[in-house]
Amino acid sequence: MIKRLMYLSAVFTLLISGFFIFKIVEKVYFNEIYYYAPDVRGHSFETVKNELLGEKINVKLVGEEFSQFPVGEIFLQEPEPGQVVKIRRNMRVWVSKGSALVEIPNFVGMNFLEARSIALQKGLIIDKVVSTSTNKSANEVIATDPATDTLLRRGDKLSFLISGTGNFTEIKIPNLIGMLLEDAQEILIDNSLTVGKITYAEQADKYNGIVLETGVLAGVVVKAGTAVTLVVNKSKLIKPVEKVSTNKSDIDSDNASNESDADGSSNDSEEDSRDLLSTEEIED
Repeated sequence: MIKRLMYLSAVFTLLISGFFIFKIVEKVYFNEIYYYAPDVRGHSFETVKNELLGEKINVKLVGEEFSQFPVGEIFLQEPEPGQVVKIRRNMRVWVSKGSALVEIPNFVGMNFLEARSIALQKGLIIDKVVSTSTNKSANEVIATDPATDTLLRRGDKLSFLISGTGNFTEIKIPNLIGMLLEDAQEILIDNSLTVGKITYAEQADKYNGIVLETGVLAGVVVKAGTAVTLVVNKSKLIKPVEKVSTNKSDIDSDNASNESDADGSSNDSEEDSRDLLSTEEIED
């Protein structure tokens, strides 16, 4: 019995010793012959070649392509990160040229299905599609957001306003009084509305370029795509530069501040509204 225990103990000792010897040999052999490919994505080619890899792997620059990585950074490698490779094996890398920019063609007047196909081919994502009742052909594109003839990156979103006969979206007219014309136009587009005729008036005590009147009163609910006419001020009084929020939830509070700065008091805003109502009654 004792001999048997001694025999088993000796066998167990040999197995343990063999296991550790194997691991030591494997580690030495692996470090001298093999290597885990590191993840070099996000680094520049020069950094990887000179600092990260040294002499373990030969880094070869294959080419440059558009990607979501910043310009000059490696976005693709072969072999892939974590793959076991032999030391001094060639690693092929591709460097990013940045995001590919695409020019949006003029979709206005085009059938939506055709416009959608072109947008998808250019790598854009279709976001919102809003229908509105017009005298144009069904599914004809009325406007896009962003506007046509601008540059976008592949993967950016594009919204359409099209002519339709149903599923109309109702929009509340935002308060644009006291805003600069550029900000007012941006807010109209963000709210699926279009910019109508722009006329000018002169009020020396108000800032130059601000909206004095709108063809539709703020708060009135209209259909998406409605054209809103604007009356813009011309004067020598320049409004200080400030950032105007285009979030729908912030429009009312921002406009109240802009209107107070431009007119001097809330009474002027009420007079503007009464004057606009009087003007509409005369036109009717």
